[in-house]
Amino acid sequence: MRGHYQFKRGVLYAALKQFYRRPHLKVAPTAMNSSSLIDPVNSIDIDPVELPTVPWSHVSPGEDITSFQDAAGNVQPPKRLLKNRFEIIRRLGKGGFGTTYLAQDISAQGISAQGISALQPLPCVIKQLKYKLQSPENSLNPMGQVVPTQAQIALLEERLKRRFQREARMMARLGRHTQLPCLLDHFAEDGQFYLVQEHVPGHTLSREISLSGPQSEQQVKQFLREMIPIIGYIHRQNLLHLDIKPSNVMRRSSDQKLVLIDFGAVRRYPNDGLYGERDRATGTLGFAPAEQLAGKPTYASDIYALGVTCLYMLTKISPLDLATSAQGQNLHWQGSVRISDHFTRILTKMLHPEAARRFQDTLELERAMNLENHYQDLKDCLTTEPLMDKTFAQPKSCQIDNNRSEVAESHAQQQAASIRRWQQRRRQFKTFMPK
Repeated sequence: MRGHYQFKRGVLYAALKQFYRRPHLKVAPTAMNSSSLIDPVNSIDIDPVELPTVPWSHVSPGEDITSFQDAAGNVQPPKRLLKNRFEIIRRLGKGGFGTTYLAQDISAQGISAQGISALQPLPCVIKQLKYKLQSPENSLNPMGQVVPTQAQIALLEERLKRRFQREARMMARLGRHTQLPCLLDHFAEDGQFYLVQEHVPGHTLSREISLSGPQSEQQVKQFLREMIPIIGYIHRQNLLHLDIKPSNVMRRSSDQKLVLIDFGAVRRYPNDGLYGERDRATGTLGFAPAEQLAGKPTYASDIYALGVTCLYMLTKISPLDLATSAQGQNLHWQGSVRISDHFTRILTKMLHPEAARRFQDTLELERAMNLENHYQDLKDCLTTEPLMDKTFAQPKSCQIDNNRSEVAESHAQQQAASIRRWQQRRRQFKTFMPK
């Protein structure tokens, strides 16, 4: 019975695939023109890619609809050679946003030691994107299987195309920063979507901490000062990283500078309506604040994750071990570290559970960091003592004469008396010398 069901399902997949490839079902070219996708504020030139037909198959709600399957419904392993030029070496990681591979571009041109132009494989990182789009509820048959209509197939594929093109433009724009990986290529093949990025040789911050142990306050401050401009550049592009953590920060071996990687969770701020609720509720437990997990991230969400990273560098303790909430917030950390009062105030504000009470942007955080050199001077100038001691006896020249004559006087007489009292107080004040 099971083999008969698989045979029937394979025939249905093949029929849907052939039916969808008919000319009258293809999306009109005007629906994907460049003008409809380019952001009028932050536009960037990216050559559009010819996206293949997505092989639709049985998809349950929440399942990855871009997983490549053949006509029989069997999941195929990733190709060793993509686009006839990118050779996959090994898998680096897999998460909710996709799978990352270390690869090399075998078509890259280079110069050999003899000065002859030759093919020199160029290391790169390939991100196979994983999109989660909710399937239409009215496309479920009585058995719970997804049987999308022709219009729904065209609509969902169009959304995938637009989302992929937009994420490629975001990555290309971010790659202009020297401490962010640049986008080398983007393409689609066999229903899968790929982003090819620059390979950053070095080691992650999490590995560095695991080898050397907790960092000092000065080292963490230096890390924070180097990361603030990087995150500020991302925020100026109206984008949120939403996955800042030690494993996503690389120390580049060539110059020992920090490089922020893994932009699988990057989102536009405010949300442009292209992502559903499940797509926007992203992040790593312990490093993501409550508003981000609720699907309403702000710029302060990245600052919170940056603060948790600083705390991990100081303690080498997972934030989940310091959290008192089920989602990893409300960190009790003050007893685990010994740092200066000024830096304690900064971390406390960065890690506040309420987004409105954190630093709202990197400029505000940078100003607070720069006040450290003047903190002692400001502390000496400030006082918490009352402005006036209760035992201080005010001289008569400093007291206000509220006595009024009980005898009825004219307005001119009252004004003359006020002038005489003012002159008397002035003469008394000249002779008064405070102790």
